[in-house]
Amino acid sequence: MLQLDITPFKSGVHHVELTPEASDLEFELEPFDDIHDISNIHVDITIQAHRDRLLLHIGVEADAELTCDRTLEQFTERVDGQYSVLFGPEQLVGAETDDYDEVRPLNRGDREVDITDIVRDTIMIAIPQRKVAPGAEDEDITMAFGTPDDPEDVEEPVDPRWSELQKLKSDDE
Repeated sequence: MLQLDITPFKSGVHHVELTPEASDLEFELEPFDDIHDISNIHVDITIQAHRDRLLLHIGVEADAELTCDRTLEQFTERVDGQYSVLFGPEQLVGAETDDYDEVRPLNRGDREVDITDIVRDTIMIAIPQRKVAPGAEDEDITMAFGTPDDPEDVEEPVDPRWSELQKLKSDDE
């Protein structure tokens, strides 16, 4: 769990940098076969503090170990993303409507805010849909499958029992 201690922030703009571990963000990578590991995480937060609310601009960078969609080789790519969220009084949250998806409750007695899911989701959204390793675009990929069109390229069958079937094929042509 990644908690941000908000007790030292008085009204104004503040800057915080964090380097959490992937275990702090509670990553569950099992459903994602093409994402193997998340490491070297860096979180950069700009906080605009006011009397009863906090506006957080969160920038996240991490190394993601991925599987290339083109070559199926593993590679590491640096991903980054940004997200802004407002922590404020209950009346701003709008429990009945979805108008304020980015507003989370902040009570007067709160000493810290939980940003675990914000940082984790920002990393997951930053991972590209098409994962291509460096240099993979230059590699040739076989685009033709099946039997060759040229009869000379067809190998003779290894099993002698196939010879009778080959005669039937020759008779039809």
